Amino acid sequence: MNYVLPTLSMSILYVIFKIIDTKYITKDNISVKLITKDGLIVFMCGAISIFLLEQLDYGHMIGGTKDTLSAFTNAPDF
Repeated sequence: MNYVLPTLSMSILYVIFKIIDTKYITKDNISVKLITKDGLIVFMCGAISIFLLEQLDYGHMIGGTKDTLSAFTNAPDF
């Protein structure tokens, strides 16, 4: 459940930027219902993607965690 806070912050930032964009930049009249629906879609997509990345262990895929190799480093005894 540690993916709720990042996805919630992403969706809130999306909604804020979308409101700023529609009111001041494009000057369109888009309802708050549509912006809220888009924010909910962003939240769900973010939650699903973070959940899937945690299930796939993406740190191991990109080389973040490496196993230690047991190599022989002393002088040979034979």
